[in-house]
This record gives sequence, structure tokens and C-alpha cells, in this order.
Amino acid sequence: MNPSSRSGSVLHCNRRPVLRLRRARRGGLILIVVLVMISLLSLLAASYAFMVQANMRGAMAIHHRFQAQMAAESGFQRAVAVLRESRNDAGIWYNNPQLFRAILVEGTEEEAEADTQQQIAKVSETGWYDTSAKPAWRFSLYARNSDDPVTVRYGVTDETSKIDLNRVTEAQLRRFLELTIPQDTANPVDINVLVDSLLDWREPGNQPRPNGAKDEYYQGLEPPYRSKNAPFSTIEELLLVRGFSAWVLFGEDYNRNGLLDPNEDDADASFPPDNGDGILYAGIAPYLTLWSRETNMSSDQRPRINLNMQDTQKLQELISEQFSAEIVNYVLSVRASGMAFNSVMNLLPAPPTPESEEAPPEDGLPPDLQPPPDDSTTTQPTTNPADGFDAGLQDGSTDLSQSESASEKSQTAKPPEFKDLTQEVPPGTYEDLPLILDRLTTDPVPLYVGRLNISTAAREALASIEQLTDAEIDAIVAARVDLSPEERRTPAWLVARGVLTEHKFRWILPRLALGSSVFQVECVGYADHVGVMDRMNVVFEMRGPIPQVLYKRRLNNLGTAYMPHGEEIRAAQQQAPVNR
Repeated sequence: MNPSSRSGSVLHCNRRPVLRLRRARRGGLILIVVLVMISLLSLLAASYAFMVQANMRGAMAIHHRFQAQMAAESGFQRAVAVLRESRNDAGIWYNNPQLFRAILVEGTEEEAEADTQQQIAKVSETGWYDTSAKPAWRFSLYARNSDDPVTVRYGVTDETSKIDLNRVTEAQLRRFLELTIPQDTANPVDINVLVDSLLDWREPGNQPRPNGAKDEYYQGLEPPYRSKNAPFSTIEELLLVRGFSAWVLFGEDYNRNGLLDPNEDDADASFPPDNGDGILYAGIAPYLTLWSRETNMSSDQRPRINLNMQDTQKLQELISEQFSAEIVNYVLSVRASGMAFNSVMNLLPAPPTPESEEAPPEDGLPPDLQPPPDDSTTTQPTTNPADGFDAGLQDGSTDLSQSESASEKSQTAKPPEFKDLTQEVPPGTYEDLPLILDRLTTDPVPLYVGRLNISTAAREALASIEQLTDAEIDAIVAARVDLSPEERRTPAWLVARGVLTEHKFRWILPRLALGSSVFQVECVGYADHVGVMDRMNVVFEMRGPIPQVLYKRRLNNLGTAYMPHGEEIRAAQQQAPVNR
């Protein structure tokens, strides 16, 4: 064999393993690349799937949040519907779980009962909601229960049950603050500073009271600002006033539910700060309002009959339909003599002044002998009720209505002496008093502003009526627990039940409201199948059948305030928090 051909075949044979090795290496590299690509694609697919799932859950969360908001709005609409029909029957809207607790927005309770019980059992056992269950959205209307602070009330709150921040006098404010703010803390609150600073803030002028503050004080703060020198626009505005800290305004009740939650009774263990004494200090905010308004209308939404109307023939026709002949004849006799009524209480015999109380000075006239308001030719207001009030706010005036002016005059340092208008003894009795208070007036103003509903006001708010002693306030709170709906319509039960003397009742009557045109609701929307909740606070005025929202705020940022499914869920969540 040719040596050259032999060497060529040897070289050819030597190349084959090299080529096979190169091909094997190339195939292994491709496999690695393919595996890496598959891994990357898998990661991308998983990431995309996770993103889609997250977006779906986010969209579902937004959907649930919106539905919770609509459920809360449904609670507000339920309150409006009830007030349209029964505004003057506090027995229906004040505390009524059947109308305002755990109300289904859609469907019937019978349809949802089985699923609801299953959901409660599941959450109690596992701490998880079954989001695949049949949707069941509900609402509840919560309110503070001033008669039983350890529980809540399911209903509507009338704003006349609170102290009007823009109308309260210095003496009323001082007594209220002294009763409400505890002084057993390490840093006691100076009531004098609070009273003077509040009055300085809402009144015009640049000269502060001895313990108050005007521009000179506020300009020295960081950041500086000016004294408003005008009525308050919100209750939270008090935080701008000297001395009014968040603790004074809201106390230990961080979530503002009126209940003593565990974190509000653990001293310094957790927020908010509290003294751990087992008693909730809720601040002064729950007892204050800017909208204490009452229309001068009877319980059937008709204008009250003005005893001083100039048309005595029309007056006779109106009162003859509802009152006895003796009362009608007495009214006409007084008017025929040229006199005018200055109180509907003139229809009842004047009570004697208690011997233990001093008579007023000779140069001071008691309320029943004050000059009457201007006569009116009609029993109906000639202007929109809100127009006069709003105009007063716009010009910065804090003057009260005619009725309030009489109220201020009646709050003298010494008890007044009441006298009958004529020698003839008035024929009215205290059995007639509920009808007299409801149907008649001597003041034709369209609105009463700043009065207090003694049937619904908290004890702290009742303290603003200076003539009431602490014992009388306690008696009022105790007696009204079992009031009937008819009794709640007027304050006549104070005398009928012997809570106050006839003299004391007549003395404080100009400060008392018979009803309210402005209401507040706290609506909570939630579901049985998901742990989403929406909490909304609304203040609104009922102008006839039309609600006008005056203040609206969502309170979700304050955290969970209620466990709407009841104590069973609350206890379960304390042991095993619900996962959401």
C-alpha cells in the first residue's frame, strides 16, 4: 500500500472521533439553551399568571369595596325613608334593630338564613370567609347608646340631642366641660382656657378674654394661622383652638364607636393612650353639633297655630278643631282684652314659686311677663326655614332666634315668679299639655335653633341646662328609659311622671326641643361572604320629604369599629383573626 494513502486514511480515521465529540458538545449546548429557554418561559408564564391573579383579586377587592359602599348608602336611604313617614315618632327611628340591624340589601332573610349561619360557623372555626358562597350584602345603622354605654344603639340620632357649638353660652359651656372632661390625669385640663379660647375663636374682634386667644397667640405657632372670628364650620375645627387637643376632643375612643375596645383600656401597652381604668372617656365631640334645628311644626307636619295671630276669627276656627271650649273661650278673652300671649304655658295656671327659692329682683320681669314677639298675620312662615338660619351664619352672627332670646332672658340667676295673664284662672291642665306644646306657639319663627331634646340628649348634654341639678339630670335619664312613643313627642312627661316640679319645668321649657329637622346616621355596609366593610357618617336635614346632606365622611381609616355579625364573630376574631 502506498505510504501516502495509508497516512491519509489514518488522518481521516483520527478526525471522526473529533467530529463526533464536537457534535456531542454542540448537541449538549443546544439542550442547555433549550432548557434555559423553557425555564425562562415557565417563569414568565408563572409571573404573568400571578399578575393576572393579583389583578383579578385587586379588581374583586375594588368591586367588593364598592358594593360595601353601596350597602352603606342603602342604610342612609333606609333612614331617610323611615324619617319621611315617622319623623316625629322617635320610638320608630331612635333604637329599632328590626329596621336598622343586619338588613339585607337584596333578597329575603329566609333565603340567606342558612348561608349566613354556615358563614358564621366557618369564620368562627377557621377564621376564613368562603368567597365562593352566595353573596349577601347587608347594612346596619349604629349609634351611641347614652342610656347604656356598654352597648350600641341601632337607629338614627337627632342633632337636637346635642349642644350647639355656635349657640352655647359661656355658663352652659363651662358646666358641660367641667362634667365631661376628667381631671384626674397627670396633666389636668384648664377649663378656663377652653371656655375663653372657644368663645374668642367664634366671636369677632381682636381683644382676647383673660384666658383666651386671638391672632397674637395663633401667629406665634408653627405654622402660624389666624383666629377665625366666626362660627365653627365643623366640630373638628376645635383642634385649631387653643387648649383643644385630640384627647380633649376624642378622648380614648380612637375608632369613635362609643365602646371600650381592648386597645382603649390597656394603659400604655398599645395605641391610643388611655389610663386603663375600665371606663371609656369618649371626648367632648359626641355631644356637640352645629345643626341643632327644629322646625316650628306640629307632629303632623302642619305649622303650629300662633296664639298671637291678628286674625282672631281664623284663630278661633283653628283652635276650636282641637281644643276644648274652655280653652278656646279663654284664648279669645285674653286677645279681646288687648293682651298677647308670651308663652303657651299661659293656658295653664301659674305654679307657685317654691319657698326655698328666692323671687327675682323687682326690676326684672319673669319670662311669662316679657313683652310678646311681634304679631303675625298668618300661622305659616313666609320664608324658607333654612334661609333665615343660613343668612345668620353667613354674616357671622351668633344671635339666636326670637325664641332663643326669650330663653336667654329666662335663664336668670334667681328662679322667676310666674303669674297668670288675667284674674281668670287659665282652664288648661297638664293632661292638655302634650297637645298644647305640639299644636300651639306664640313665636312665628320658622326655626328654633340651639334647643335641646331632653328625651334623647345624653347626660353630659343635659348638663348644659344650668337650672337642672345633678339629681334632676339623673332622674331624667332614669325615667326616660321606658317612655312610650307618644310620651317622647313632647317634654310633658317630665311633669306627668313627677321628674320635675311644675315650676322647674316652666322655667326650662324655652330651652327644650320637641323634635328635630337635622339627623345623623352612621351606616356600616358589609357582607356575609367576604370581610369587606364600609363605614360612613352622614348629617342631613329633612326639608319636607327631601334630605339635604350637610356633612358626609367615610370613617374607614379609623379601623374596624364594629363586628356586625354579633358577639360570636367578635369572640372568634379575638382568638383567631380573620384572614382577608
